[in-house]
Amino acid sequence: MQRPAQSNTPSKLHGLALRAFRLGLLVAVVMMLRQTSLPPVPLSVDRVRDMFPTAVTLDAPLVTNGTQTVRNADGAIIGIVAQTAPESDKIIGYSGPSNLLIAMDPQSVVIGLRVLRSADTPDHVAEVVSQRSFFNQFKQLQMGRPITKQIDGVTGATLTSSAMAEGLMRKLGRKTPTAPVADSSLRFPEPITLEEVKALEPAAASLRKSNAMKGALEVLDAAGKTIAVATRTAPVTDALVGYKGPTDTLMLLDATGTTLRAIRLRKSYDTKRYVAYVTGDDYFLNLFNGKTLNQLADLDFKEAKVEGVSGATETSWSVAEGLKRRAQTIVDEASPAFIAFKSLRWRWQDTGHVIVLLSALLMAFTKLRGIVWMRTLHHAALVVYVGFVAGELLSQALFAGWAQHGTPWRNAPGLVLLGAVALLAPVITRRQLYCHHVCPHGALQQLLMKRLPWQFTAPKWLEGLPMVLLAAVMFIVAAGLGFDLNALEPFDAYVWRVAGIASIAIAVVGLVASMFIPMAYCRYGCPTGALFKLLRYAGDQDRFGKREWIALAIVVAAAAWRWTHGA
Repeated sequence: MQRPAQSNTPSKLHGLALRAFRLGLLVAVVMMLRQTSLPPVPLSVDRVRDMFPTAVTLDAPLVTNGTQTVRNADGAIIGIVAQTAPESDKIIGYSGPSNLLIAMDPQSVVIGLRVLRSADTPDHVAEVVSQRSFFNQFKQLQMGRPITKQIDGVTGATLTSSAMAEGLMRKLGRKTPTAPVADSSLRFPEPITLEEVKALEPAAASLRKSNAMKGALEVLDAAGKTIAVATRTAPVTDALVGYKGPTDTLMLLDATGTTLRAIRLRKSYDTKRYVAYVTGDDYFLNLFNGKTLNQLADLDFKEAKVEGVSGATETSWSVAEGLKRRAQTIVDEASPAFIAFKSLRWRWQDTGHVIVLLSALLMAFTKLRGIVWMRTLHHAALVVYVGFVAGELLSQALFAGWAQHGTPWRNAPGLVLLGAVALLAPVITRRQLYCHHVCPHGALQQLLMKRLPWQFTAPKWLEGLPMVLLAAVMFIVAAGLGFDLNALEPFDAYVWRVAGIASIAIAVVGLVASMFIPMAYCRYGCPTGALFKLLRYAGDQDRFGKREWIALAIVVAAAAWRWTHGA
């Protein structure tokens, strides 16, 4: 008589609970370490005197843009200073944001720059600071004026330098192409008035801010009913020059905010005679009426036979192009997912990360890993490309920075994807995908192991060292000790231009040791590997045990430290 098969439902429920617990610990750590921004740096005369030797007083920051006026002993203005924060707080470089000091002359022209504070990887920041040519690119730029020059990053610290550059650009006044439209414009600061709206809609009685459309106003009649929506082309057109300057155009939409009813030029820096030609051409001014914003955003001027105003072709073109661009921003803002997609900056490294992940999946889940020459070739490719070419390795410094300040998903989507797969794969697939099939340091140890006849066995107690290092990382970050976590791991050694001595020493010692003790560093020294191992689900036989208690104790201790010390 056969024994009835036992249900595996309890085992599945236990497995799900165990995975949820481990992921929950990870989420708890991220929430505990999360910081919203870098603390502001209070400026003083002493801080800016190297750029303004005759400085005596420093005015309070302006509410509008945070700039501070520098004055000499006579009270005369000798310069202006500003910080890129808070505009740069959400711009993540490699592992965190940076706050820079901008020194300008009285005409708001940049004369010098300095890093005030950075939460990015110290070695990468140091590499950027050492390249004065990077900062010199911003000299002679003027706050509030269009910026058209190409800014070059720093080799070996591309993400860090590009984040600094974006923060500087935003502070100087140039929004990124995908940035939301602001309610105010640096070139056209005058808000829309009821009088100018009445010129297009006589029934207008009052205006109120639109909650559905950024930078727009609802037009109300005497009964308080919405009869139209008013917006303008600035600041989208701040840098759109016609013949000699940009033009701001009032756009009156229907009550739903989807169809253009009428337009009216508000203010222009273009030649007055050409502007007069445009304002006097009723055919051109009514040419776009009745078009939906989607139609206007996709409008092909040649196909639609949109011709400029005779005698003012460039001025009228800038008006038409401004309408098209503003319509596009409104359409984009109506779809947050589309905005997020457009804001991605895909790099060649991101393409490489995707290819590496695909190759890792093939090696992990197919018979290719059993072919010796294929496995060797794959390891060699990881060392060369991931290590020395791309140079973007996962580490405790990287994860700690992301936990505190957020991920650079816009500037480095491929790297963030790599990190997400590395963290989730041990939980979902039972495999440490990153350690075994992506990490170049692990791959190099695979290539070196058992090449010599002298092989040794390490003491058993060394197996606990990675967990001790992981606990140390948690304490360092939770306590805000400011220790460079890159000095605990060898991964920066592959980016030799920015590597510190400690990283290089750990890399060399670990590789030499792996020739005598197989996978020596991975087994006895890697805290990042310990993190992935802690998350790994080993199957139905996996149970809540010592490592879960240790992990829980580490998280609780770190949280208690932050609470008692007000971190």
